[in-house]
Amino acid sequence: MIRRIILNRLFQMIQVMVGISLITFTVISLSPGDPAEITLRATLGTESPPKEAVAILHEEMGLDDPWYVSYLKWISRVVHGDLGYSYQTKRSTLEEIRHALPTTFYLASFSMLFSAIIAIPLGIAAALRQNGPVDHLCRLTSIVCLSSPEYFIAIVFMLIGGVYLGIFPVAGTGGIEYFILPSLTLSVGLIAITMRIMRTSMIETLEQDYIRTARAKGLSRRKIIQRHALKNALLPVIIYMGTQFGWIFGGAVTIETIFALPGLGRLLVNSVSSMDIMVMQGCMLTFAVIIVFINLFVDLAQLYLDPSVRAQGE
Repeated sequence: MIRRIILNRLFQMIQVMVGISLITFTVISLSPGDPAEITLRATLGTESPPKEAVAILHEEMGLDDPWYVSYLKWISRVVHGDLGYSYQTKRSTLEEIRHALPTTFYLASFSMLFSAIIAIPLGIAAALRQNGPVDHLCRLTSIVCLSSPEYFIAIVFMLIGGVYLGIFPVAGTGGIEYFILPSLTLSVGLIAITMRIMRTSMIETLEQDYIRTARAKGLSRRKIIQRHALKNALLPVIIYMGTQFGWIFGGAVTIETIFALPGLGRLLVNSVSSMDIMVMQGCMLTFAVIIVFINLFVDLAQLYLDPSVRAQGE
């Protein structure tokens, strides 16, 4: 039965990937401007590239073909691992993505780590002191975090951590210290929601019958929380954070641009500004693949961790 569920998830994933690739290709194809002319302007450094060169590049990029022909040619290359090459740098798109992906992965991983370290203890504390000062402070903090745009939070962190205290670098890449401020900025919204989910889940768990039974047996509050409540209360939080890990990759676009990190998000922004079609398509497809695979992994993890989900599948 579990094998059937996994195969069903994989089949759904293939359908989603085909749909995403089609949408990605169509949106980029309908974007304004002539990609061949924009590319030659940037490459040759002139506002009026020769018409003959534009025509040659048109044919090379497949811009004169009907959109469905261009799509079939592109998707057939993608299936064989060929994402084309950048018309700006003349490097393979796959090489550009391979060079940028680790930076985005580190950024997303550190953001998830900060979220777990900060949000889970605060959510537990708020649940154990429901409607108390700690609970009110946590709820107020979550509202402020969710209401603040990322660029504003980034500026605040840059001023405090980089300018006034001078502890962390505010731009560029290097060691771990270069990821601290960007990761904290990216994790703020996730911390607010994770803290709320942890609080709600812990409150609901503490009201279950088996918790009342444990209290009736005389177990201490600490043992009840550590041995019984925490494990079950963490399940919704783990599922949520796992799902959000994929979306963090998409949210990294703004953060990487602000902090000048050479990641996948910044590569996408640069390719959009220069109309580098192959790199644009490759970046968007990579984001989609990452999100789809992470969602698949989360579904399988939930299937393994939650007996009620397995029972529904059977």
